[in-house]
Amino acid sequence: MSSINRRHLLAGLGAATGLVVAGAPPAPALARDAEVVRRPDGAVDWAAVRRLFRTEPGWTNLAMFYISSHPTPVRRAIEHLARQVDADPLAVSHGLSLPDGPTGWDRVRSSLADYIGGRAEEIAMTASTSVGLGVVYNGLVVKPGQEFLLTEEDHTSQRTAARLAAAKFGASVRFTSLFRDVTTTTVREITERLAAEIRPTTRVVGTTWVQSSTGLRSPIAEIAAVVRAANEGRAPADRCLLVVDGVHGLAAIDADAARLGADVFVAGTHKWLFGPRGTGLVWVSPTAIDQFRPTFISFVGSAGAAALSPGGFLAYEHAFALPVAVALHQEIGRPAVAARIAELGDRARRGLRRIRRVRVHTPLAPELSAGITCFTVDGFTNQEVIDHAAHHHVRLSESTYSNTPPFVRIGTGVMNTPAEVDRALEVIAGLRR
Repeated sequence: MSSINRRHLLAGLGAATGLVVAGAPPAPALARDAEVVRRPDGAVDWAAVRRLFRTEPGWTNLAMFYISSHPTPVRRAIEHLARQVDADPLAVSHGLSLPDGPTGWDRVRSSLADYIGGRAEEIAMTASTSVGLGVVYNGLVVKPGQEFLLTEEDHTSQRTAARLAAAKFGASVRFTSLFRDVTTTTVREITERLAAEIRPTTRVVGTTWVQSSTGLRSPIAEIAAVVRAANEGRAPADRCLLVVDGVHGLAAIDADAARLGADVFVAGTHKWLFGPRGTGLVWVSPTAIDQFRPTFISFVGSAGAAALSPGGFLAYEHAFALPVAVALHQEIGRPAVAARIAELGDRARRGLRRIRRVRVHTPLAPELSAGITCFTVDGFTNQEVIDHAAHHHVRLSESTYSNTPPFVRIGTGVMNTPAEVDRALEVIAGLRR
């Protein structure tokens, strides 16, 4: 979507959402509710961005990456579309519309394709990362005796999807770790360990862009190069495919997900992209699409990746409002968003390292970290840390996966501020017996 079209969409939504971008006058009746996301000099107005989210007054919320609060334009677009569905349910099939024109699956997929650097026909629509991973592993053509190679730190959703599919196909699942110590690992260690683990029978390398269990940002482009090298001389049915759970990297890192070198990229869009809850995507490389078969009937399309989309009726007002979330993100600017997240995350990690008894379990290196910071406090359980923070109106979360040690987590999104990070650090430093 071009900058002109993004501005057209956001300006048109002023009538329905109260959002205004620089250079687009608000609808007079809603001018008092309007927000401007950029200052006259073009710089992002982070205070205005923050006001788009319904954060709880008096609280510092550093767990917004779990499910994003709907920003104002997304929330009002959902309400706008819901009114049309309520008034005429058949509008779902013959045309819902946003203020600037009709919407539907084609528009949703085109907006996402523009954002991730791919093409609309390469995108399937799902309700979440977990559903998308199930579609991928269950739909892959697999021969008995082949294996899925995953990392120990992958989310339970990917590990379970692989196990369930392997049991059906007579395949196996093998888990490995690509580092000895996550806090000191390097790109070289990760890639060398992976190269040593891939076997002739490895059909999938499954990995995670940003691990919710450790905060590690995996070097996907370098991992993809290792997989390409392993594929030299292999027949298509024996190719090793790189499947990436990208949910905590999408819209948190300034990179085109479709150009990282992966064969499949799966992500919910209701986290860092601020998309409507219950929305997600699966991007499949055109060189890999013939290796997949649909699991469900699709209401999105019968060709290309669209055929992999699970069919059925759903919250269309949420799905069809996705272009508004994408347009908002593009108007703020992906580089600016990623830089803000990185700045706040680095502030959190460096601040935690200065607190006595705190152990940070996320790399400090910017190329190996993103918006999630994991830590523990010696002498305190994770729940005691979280409860202490909550007592002081600071909301933290915990990674609680059976396959990895549990950590307390700080998530730094664009709705947060440096002062909030500092407040959280102050509260954590105040832990006393």
